[in-house]
Amino acid sequence: MKIAYLEWKCFNGEATKTEMRKQGYEVLPFFHEGYNDPRSQEFVDYFLTFVKEKNPDVIFSYNFFPPVAEGAHQAGIPYVSVNYDSPYVYLYSYTMMYDTNRVYLFDSDWVRELNAGGLTNVFYTVLPGNVNTPAKTGDYSCDLSFVGALYNEEHDFYSRMEPKLAPYMKGYLEGLMNAAHLVYGSDIIRPALTADVLNELHQALPLDPDQTCAEPPYYRFLTYVIDRKLTSNERIRYLSVLGDRFGKAYDLNLYTLDANARFRGIRNRGIAEYNTVMPQVFSQSRINLNITLRSITSGIPQRCIDIMANGGFLLSNYQQDFFLDTLTYDGSAAFVPGVDYDYFSSEGELVDKVSYYLEHEDERRQIAQNGHDKVMKYYSLEKLLKRTLQ
Repeated sequence: MKIAYLEWKCFNGEATKTEMRKQGYEVLPFFHEGYNDPRSQEFVDYFLTFVKEKNPDVIFSYNFFPPVAEGAHQAGIPYVSVNYDSPYVYLYSYTMMYDTNRVYLFDSDWVRELNAGGLTNVFYTVLPGNVNTPAKTGDYSCDLSFVGALYNEEHDFYSRMEPKLAPYMKGYLEGLMNAAHLVYGSDIIRPALTADVLNELHQALPLDPDQTCAEPPYYRFLTYVIDRKLTSNERIRYLSVLGDRFGKAYDLNLYTLDANARFRGIRNRGIAEYNTVMPQVFSQSRINLNITLRSITSGIPQRCIDIMANGGFLLSNYQQDFFLDTLTYDGSAAFVPGVDYDYFSSEGELVDKVSYYLEHEDERRQIAQNGHDKVMKYYSLEKLLKRTLQ
């Protein structure tokens, strides 16, 4: 079978093509700069010429792209996309309705929402784990590490909107975020974004929906503005608490885009490159902390899977999908807290569990091994491709 593979700077791209060839597929890489433009007729024309010349049986990409869906629909070829980004407005594109699509999402809440809207070609999957630990090229060992953006860059959406809001609306949003900080597994902000509230937010920050998409009116304000601000607040708050509590006695590392970020007791080591540095951070850290971007309401982020795949111990905030038995035909594949990973649901519980696992080395090592084994058994890159392509 011939697979047309969209080339772009995605995670696990080279490993995916290698695994496809290992499974006996002929891989046909293709690229056109219009792939990320929903209105690109140039891409569609290029794509149809490519299909005519190469005659692929299926199209594959990480993340869903409307011009690829349009080209696949016109050519009558199945288009398989595995999506790891959230938020991702293209999942509300009108091209999602084409019956040639096979769209896989890692957030079960999102799958249910789109299925309820009539998109029966949207399916749930845990994202793939790929063992990608290169030869050791540096010392990344530490007691606890966090890899991730702080979303506190200048001129972010929330910072642009906030000065133009009435005082009562600022207080309303701050109250919502403070309440949401105390709750995992339930989205309490979305129902609070009424038409009147959205109108005021739009007056302060005009975010017009893409006319090629049927996105809900709240989507951009919730996911690109409020959820990012809430995530920024949480990550800064948790890191500050951990630095104050453990920074004197233990080695704590932060890998982030903001070179100027400073937390007492935590060393900022800058950006961790995905293919070379990040796997070594995961494998050499005693505890790998995950604080999920709030737009991911139930799903297991790719970073969690990467941590476990590379043999790291994962301590994550609560996410509902860790508990799903998604592959019941092959036995229980849920991740068991205290066995494959562990989670926290409050600031106090985070501190308690970090303290516990720093003092219980054998148990921590066994959990890390169990998490690695479960990812490799059920959610390896090999297994993902077999499920989505066969």
